[in-house]
Amino acid sequence: MSSTVLRADHGPRGNARTPAADGNDPLGAARPEEFEELFSTILDADFGAVARLHQALETASEWCREHGVRGGAAELDVLAERLTDLGEELHLVREGAGDEIRFRSHRAAAAARTSPAASARDASAGPSAATPTPVPPGPVRPLPRSR
Repeated sequence: MSSTVLRADHGPRGNARTPAADGNDPLGAARPEEFEELFSTILDADFGAVARLHQALETASEWCREHGVRGGAAELDVLAERLTDLGEELHLVREGAGDEIRFRSHRAAAAARTSPAASARDASAGPSAATPTPVPPGPVRPLPRSR
């Protein structure tokens, strides 16, 4: 009998699997204009994955306390606090990704508005002397390191 080890980042060992490839992950298959809202709905909304996991940790902690498993309750409380911090970081990441998506979309729209004559003129003139395109905004603050 063979055993197959499944990991969170891959399917059966050695077979890399991207979320969008299996068609069952709406976030992985999202179009750029859908990403920020979908990210929020799935992860950091009131009924998203982070909120549901937080509620499960709190419920498990309460159960442990009621049944005299104080060490387990304390550890679950610490994890719930860390998850709260992670939820805040995910919110910031979502906002930053949304800003970058909008920046790219505006830049692409501006490039599309350029007339064909102006594009041909710019192409024949060689490298542009115009100012470089600004870099999209970075994250508001660095993500915390894992402990």
